[in-house]
Amino acid sequence: MKKTSLVFLLILAALASCASKESAENTQVEAINFTYEIDTVHIAAKDEFLFLNMGLYMSDYDPKTDLLYNLNPETSRMEVINMHKGELQELIQYDQDGPNAVKEMFTSGIKITESGEKWFTDYRSIIHLNAADEKIGEFRVNNESFSGDTLPDKMNIGGMGKITRSGQNFVSHYGDYLRDGDGLQGLAVLDLKMRTKRLIPLDVFHSLDKYELSSPDGERAGARAGERSFISLTDEEVIHSNSAQNRLLTINLSSGEQREVKLTSDLLPDEKPGLYPKKANSVAQFEEFYELKKQEVTFGPWIYDGEREYYWRISREKNGGSVANPEFAFVITVLDKNLNQLAETKLVDGDALPFDGLPSLSFCRKGNLYMFLNIDDELAFVRLKPTISYE
Repeated sequence: MKKTSLVFLLILAALASCASKESAENTQVEAINFTYEIDTVHIAAKDEFLFLNMGLYMSDYDPKTDLLYNLNPETSRMEVINMHKGELQELIQYDQDGPNAVKEMFTSGIKITESGEKWFTDYRSIIHLNAADEKIGEFRVNNESFSGDTLPDKMNIGGMGKITRSGQNFVSHYGDYLRDGDGLQGLAVLDLKMRTKRLIPLDVFHSLDKYELSSPDGERAGARAGERSFISLTDEEVIHSNSAQNRLLTINLSSGEQREVKLTSDLLPDEKPGLYPKKANSVAQFEEFYELKKQEVTFGPWIYDGEREYYWRISREKNGGSVANPEFAFVITVLDKNLNQLAETKLVDGDALPFDGLPSLSFCRKGNLYMFLNIDDELAFVRLKPTISYE
């Protein structure tokens, strides 16, 4: 176990008016102590082969029961992990055919609600089970199933969206998903209880086009590598961010009010430079340029800690080594519930995270940040245990 201690200064300004004199008088400085410890948590699989092929993307941690639910989308088998004991608790086999099927085309995610109900998101539908695992509903994510704003022709709502812990709302991107289509256009918010739909156009997607790497010729014709857009949810709001820019947008789920927050980092660039070539003419060249792209700054999604009402993010950037054998710096950023930046720290060299990129799944448990780690096809987590105190 390794431990690092750093002190950060947070300037809290209370402005009574726009006058500089009054502003200075109402400015106070408070020191923040930020410390962390890192270790690895291993999960006992009890002679079962757990589904790790998709990086636990089809999983959901339920803080109420302290259970992690991991679904194999190919077989619809659910693995229930007891996080307190660090072991597999049970296996649940769901139907793939018939009236109780939880799969239509391809399962894209699950959500365990506060009441114990389960939602299975699919390619173009949402399947609802009650707390007794009885199927009680299935909805297509289209104009016919949800009233309200109308999806334009050729536009669809993506099945890779997320559901709030309350089970009230499903949030996903909408747009033209065809290869030569118009791309993503905004966010769709589906009220699962009222069966209504809101479409929220966003301008951010066009600003990400300049980072796209493509291969128009050769064996891998049409290959593309763009930036990722992230959706993080609480029961009250959506946090929308992307992997190339140090900014975020919040949307209040009740009022629809939007707020843009531009963050500033002292440890990383606030935007990906995009200095790598954007056009490749062969498979080998595409892979070469893609490695260069991955070595520029990459911001991860925001991870909500409901216990302390913090938002955590992991980012990384090449800071040493060579192009062929790069060394990366990992940076942890934390915001408070009002999205004020409390602290950021670069992990010391000995604490470098063992990921080829950023962790595929992260969640907060009892104030700690858990990051999925595959160790020789066995389930484990890198656990970051942060402490924030004020002086």
